[in-house]
Amino acid sequence: MAVGALPQTCGATQAPVAWLRPGQCGYVGPDLGVDLHAASIGVLTVGLDAPFVLETPEHGAIRTRSVYAPGRARHRVISPEGRILLLFTDPSAAVAMRLQVGRYGLEHRLERELIAACRRGADLEYLRLVADPCLTGGTDRRIRGGATDRRIRRVVDEIREEPARILRAEHSAHGLGMSTPYFLRLFASQTGTTFRRYQQWNRLLEAARGLAAGHNLTRCAADAGFASPSHLSDTFHETFGTTASAVLGSNVRIELDV
Repeated sequence: MAVGALPQTCGATQAPVAWLRPGQCGYVGPDLGVDLHAASIGVLTVGLDAPFVLETPEHGAIRTRSVYAPGRARHRVISPEGRILLLFTDPSAAVAMRLQVGRYGLEHRLERELIAACRRGADLEYLRLVADPCLTGGTDRRIRGGATDRRIRRVVDEIREEPARILRAEHSAHGLGMSTPYFLRLFASQTGTTFRRYQQWNRLLEAARGLAAGHNLTRCAADAGFASPSHLSDTFHETFGTTASAVLGSNVRIELDV
């Protein structure tokens, strides 16, 4: 497991790689055999070498080449053939999908570009820029996703800067001159997830950085503000559909944006 700068490529000849950076994590590699799970924020999955099967409690099995699952939507991807790209977008932007099945979007408009980018060893910054925007009328008109309200952006930055600190909705709302119900509605509309789950997501990313750096589960849980190592383990499994030990025990290279 290597820890260093954000990787420059994700070509077919490279080993599986996961990366963590402020506001985002991603993965390129084979299917990890995950269970049904529900991430706190939205996740875009693209089959790089072949279509895959999306399973959801509401819709059963759907065969597709790309899917966007919004935050808190339970699902899993089964891809026995080839590699997949996972992009957990933060804040959860409305990505450009051609079809909609319930809460799930299918067929990203830049699906071919994403596949080609990974095959040729593209800069991962390109993947982030492609996945985050909401496309309006073609690839040349991109509107960056994320919190556009400056007040919510201030709270988002505060959470990212101190992920272990637990913020109370009523305190944050008061500081912005809002009622708590209005603040919670605005935060959810701007980020695609709840105030509590957004904090949980950032605590999880902080713990993942510690695990990638070689720290034990107990230290990572404490440093990230989890109540206990078991609380961290349960949250990790619910978010990613697998265990931290399974990821760390695999041959996935984890890169940190430092």
